[in-house]
Amino acid sequence: MGRTLERAFKRSVASILKLLFRSYPPKTLPVPRGILVIRQHNQLGDMLCVVPLLRALRSRYPAARLDLMASPVNQEVMLNSRYLDRVVLYDKRDFLRNGRIRPLALYRYIRSIRGVYDLVLVPGTVSTSFTSDFLAFLTGARLRIGVGSLAGHPNSSSYFFNIAEDLDWHSPRHQTLRNLDVARSLGLDTPDCSHEMTLTAGEIEKGREIALGIRGTKRLLIGFHPGAGKVPNRWPAESFAELIDRLSGHSGGAAFLTSGPMDEEVVTTTAKQLKGLVQIIGNQSIRTIASIIKEADLFVSNDTGVMHIAAAVGTPVVALFGPTDPLQWAPIGPMIRYIQGEGGDIGKISVDAVFKAATGLIRKVSA
Repeated sequence: MGRTLERAFKRSVASILKLLFRSYPPKTLPVPRGILVIRQHNQLGDMLCVVPLLRALRSRYPAARLDLMASPVNQEVMLNSRYLDRVVLYDKRDFLRNGRIRPLALYRYIRSIRGVYDLVLVPGTVSTSFTSDFLAFLTGARLRIGVGSLAGHPNSSSYFFNIAEDLDWHSPRHQTLRNLDVARSLGLDTPDCSHEMTLTAGEIEKGREIALGIRGTKRLLIGFHPGAGKVPNRWPAESFAELIDRLSGHSGGAAFLTSGPMDEEVVTTTAKQLKGLVQIIGNQSIRTIASIIKEADLFVSNDTGVMHIAAAVGTPVVALFGPTDPLQWAPIGPMIRYIQGEGGDIGKISVDAVFKAATGLIRKVSA
């Protein structure tokens, strides 16, 4: 009921605004004093892929206020980012309760973002969002930049922007670069396209204490994430178990498994097949998990959000891919290795291949 009402509301508002408003490109691009990037999708990897855009904006406009609008799922990941002044929470549940729109709550939210920014950017990579585009319009910013069309498909809410970029990628292009493409009219660039998650000193210390308890007297600490929200993205539990036993024996390292809300079954199955004991890290906030992973010497993960987290805190990562294109989604950096299963089948990745990539990274870390 709530979702149907939301869709109907969006269609009605879009029809009215398209008739009443039309945005025009500014004659000159002003130096912004306040900038907002809207990325209110729920996917964690999508959010971290926007970091290079934030990095480029901060470099170009060091004196400007730079904020990011995020959903509740991703707000926690972006808190304390060294590129941002503030993370603005967008939670549509505040405006929709029991199938009813709460106009007063919506009005208060609009007032809180209106007149604060003179530049708003809405990146588009795999899809566009009416909600994001509409929120850009509601800020009242003089310059609003977003997607005009995506891969040849017109964005039906592009009239909310006064610069609408047509984005059409004919070959694989990493999602971080796709986020930067929407700002091409600003001439933004950055040589560093890595992901980044900023942890506080207290969070780092907490992660170090937990990691030390897992490591004990072992020389190395290796983390593994055998889960994933999408089943085709899960390397078989028996393969993970074999890899963990082999790496632990080869390196003399301590191992731990990370587990999210949907991972309990596959993590339990993996742990039961191990020859030795392993620490399972679950029921923790994403920031606590990130602080523990930061202390690891290596992290082996399926293609899922935790993979991006591990790379974002600077830990060497071996990333395992199934149907998703790693040329577009694998984390970027010199300490990242990815392996894709033949034909997009993650189950076809051999334990030998992952073991070779993992030991190679361990040697590089230890050198």
